[in-house]
Amino acid sequence: MQKPYFSAEYYQISHEALDAALDTVPAYRPWRACDPGRHVPADERYAALPLLTKQDMRDHFPQGLVPGNRNVTAGLELGEIEYVQTNGTTSEKVTNLWNQSWWNASEAASWKLNAHTAHLDHSCREAQLASALSVGVLSRSDLPMQSRLLNGRLLFLNEKATALEWTDVHYARMAAELGQFKPEILEANPSLLARLCWWALDNRISLYSPRVILITYELPSAMHLQCIRRALRAPVVSSYGTTEAGYIFMQCEQGTFHQNTGFCRVDFMPLQDLHGGPALGRIAVTPFHNPWTALIRFDVGDLVRRGNAACPCGRREGWHLTAVEGRAADCTLSLTGRLVTTARVDDALSAVGGLRDYELVQQTPERYCLRIVAEGRTRAQIDACRQALQSVYGRAAGIEIDFCDDIEPAVSGKYRRTHARFPLDPEGLWT
Repeated sequence: MQKPYFSAEYYQISHEALDAALDTVPAYRPWRACDPGRHVPADERYAALPLLTKQDMRDHFPQGLVPGNRNVTAGLELGEIEYVQTNGTTSEKVTNLWNQSWWNASEAASWKLNAHTAHLDHSCREAQLASALSVGVLSRSDLPMQSRLLNGRLLFLNEKATALEWTDVHYARMAAELGQFKPEILEANPSLLARLCWWALDNRISLYSPRVILITYELPSAMHLQCIRRALRAPVVSSYGTTEAGYIFMQCEQGTFHQNTGFCRVDFMPLQDLHGGPALGRIAVTPFHNPWTALIRFDVGDLVRRGNAACPCGRREGWHLTAVEGRAADCTLSLTGRLVTTARVDDALSAVGGLRDYELVQQTPERYCLRIVAEGRTRAQIDACRQALQSVYGRAAGIEIDFCDDIEPAVSGKYRRTHARFPLDPEGLWT
């Protein structure tokens, strides 16, 4: 596949980020022996280095990944940074040194990669709809709108850990607050926004449409995006990033994900051909310009599909993706042992009429269990789901399918829609 174009400035910043990390950051002292030398091209230098894992971040917190002579205690006292913890299982949780100004700059740069967001800045009215475990104010009791409003411009629509706590009162309140607050931006977890949209469609209630909807926080399901587009007239744009690394890719108006090259370096590592390579692979991210945390080749844990043809939007620099396909840890296997991403399952099930949500668990190499939330609960839906999954996993796949009232999110408040109950060997998948 064709190598993407990068500017000389991008390569210069790549060298500078690596040099600063190897010279001044305690965690990378053992990495110095892996570096082939500063005279070597940046791509070769980075490829020679290990991956930085979340366990590495935990092991070296709080001072071990801080560049230069900065002191964490002083930064906390001055208010330049604060501790922010990501949600999830023990293996996923990481405490970060959060620098709000760097985060805002990374976000603003990503907005330039889409015609619908290029004019936006952080003075715009924005509403957010996500688990309160991810963002906003977490409360067991219902909070008035004023208690969920930050600086007069940022409204958190939800204060609950999961949408399972929502009642008709909460849905009606969110719908009313959208109309009252009239945000220019609605940033949302797609599964939560889809629930609000289905409630509105079921009750024939019109929702206020912002200028743009930014989808983030989790891998969007095609069935959720279909519902959101039915209920809201605004353009829907998917943004991809992590708490640790900032904004990495932004979907343009043509649907392509473009690298936020001004704020991060991305190293793409293809899977073996058997498992979807060379187009499908994982990525390691090196954020730029963060004065408080130096991450080099951070393994974000996701699989992406790179594009090869030029994007019609005209943006040239950086990796561009046709899709983000989900977490490597959420993959399953076909009967022939081929890797199956969450996006591959989602594409198949989203073609079944009336489905609103699902969870697929591979119990053994030959047996799969699917739970679905659906309108109508018909035999035809069961048959269509089985046929869709057999087209993915193999005709002889044993597939059990049950209707359910709802799907439980993970401990992070986000949804894990596919996974296997037996361990996969990730080291055997990469080239």
